Amino acid sequence: MKDIAYKEKYIDDELLKRIKDFLKETNDTLHGKPYEATGDGASHLKKEGCADIPLRLDYPNNPINEVIEKLKKDTGDFFIHESSIRYLYYPYTAHSDVRSSEVMIENKKKYRHGYTFLIPLSWKSGYVPGTAFFDSPPKEGQDLYIEHQAMLPKFQNERMARNFGIEQLITWKNPGDLIMWMNYKWHCTMNGGSWVYNEEEWCKEFISLETYKFKDDIK
Repeated sequence: MKDIAYKEKYIDDELLKRIKDFLKETNDTLHGKPYEATGDGASHLKKEGCADIPLRLDYPNNPINEVIEKLKKDTGDFFIHESSIRYLYYPYTAHSDVRSSEVMIENKKKYRHGYTFLIPLSWKSGYVPGTAFFDSPPKEGQDLYIEHQAMLPKFQNERMARNFGIEQLITWKNPGDLIMWMNYKWHCTMNGGSWVYNEEEWCKEFISLETYKFKDDIK
């Protein structure tokens, strides 16, 4: 499969409605909030951050389990490493999902590379959501991060932008779409529209799944 894939209307409107109704019914409290962002690689907005609620996959009536089964059918079995319903308040600059070298080493013993899956559920009026992917260092002929500053979060130190070449820019089209990419790939939120980031309102809501494939020799 491709390292990056985008599929429109991966889940239909009926399943999307059932997921949103389920989230209203469970009415979980958001955990997390924007935080002060410092350092050369942080956003020039001086804040970054999301809030999350759990997927509640242990609930037998949870329609998100249908999404998991569809993903496994289409991409093969996987282990869910991190998951949540995520609400973005302030964007992150280019980053990977590596928590630490120790985590990478431990996961290497048990698993093969898998995918991160995002499924948009909604976004606010005035916001145009998207996901950008990068190579670091840039490859021959690629546009550079700094050439797309109108749609990408700026670094506190602009010199950081020279380290990233644009691999792909994906604007989300519909709630229920699927964006997926191989573990550890550099990526970030795209900026779009007239939305002004703030601490009071999230701008987009999506299912987030970080996964690994099972190693064939692990029982």
